[in-house]
Formats: sequence, C-alpha cells, structure tokens
Amino acid sequence: MKRQDTNILKDVLQDFIKEEGLEEGLLRQRLFTLWDEMLGVTVAKNTRNKYMKGRTLFVQLNSSVVRNQLFMMRQDIVNELNKRMGKSLIDELVLN
Repeated sequence: MKRQDTNILKDVLQDFIKEEGLEEGLLRQRLFTLWDEMLGVTVAKNTRNKYMKGRTLFVQLNSSVVRNQLFMMRQDIVNELNKRMGKSLIDELVLN
C-alpha cells in the first residue's frame, strides 16, 4: 500500500522551525560554532563569550594579543562569516 500524502522530512523540520520561531536562534548557534571552526583552536580557547545584539556580534576574549590580532582582521572576519553562513547576518564585530 502506497501513501498518497507524504512529506519530505527536511521540509517538515524547516516548517516546524519557522512556525516555532527557532530559526534565528539556530542561525546564531551555527554562527558561534563557525567562529570556533573558522578561527581555529587558539582563538576558540581564548574566546570567553559570544553573543549578538541586532546585527552586531560581540566576542569577549581572554587574551589581549589575540584581541589585537583579530581587531586588525575584523572586517575580513565579518565578510567570511557571512559568506560561510550563506547570508548576511552580521554587520559589525565588537571585540572585548
């Protein structure tokens, strides 16, 4: 017996995520994970906290040396994060 009313699981999950308002939170979590992957182990170990307000990504770091290095590259980091996410999520990176 064949079912006539079937849905692809991917579509069902996407609809559920949108209906429950989880899309933004999942994108932010993916962005935070991408930060650690993209910038490597040293930066990940020195990253204390990451959070977003609007379209600004705030990153708290333990090391002033790492902070200064990233400060010089911050626009390139923003561009690469947006590129890897497949959409423009952040406009600015603030390093604390």
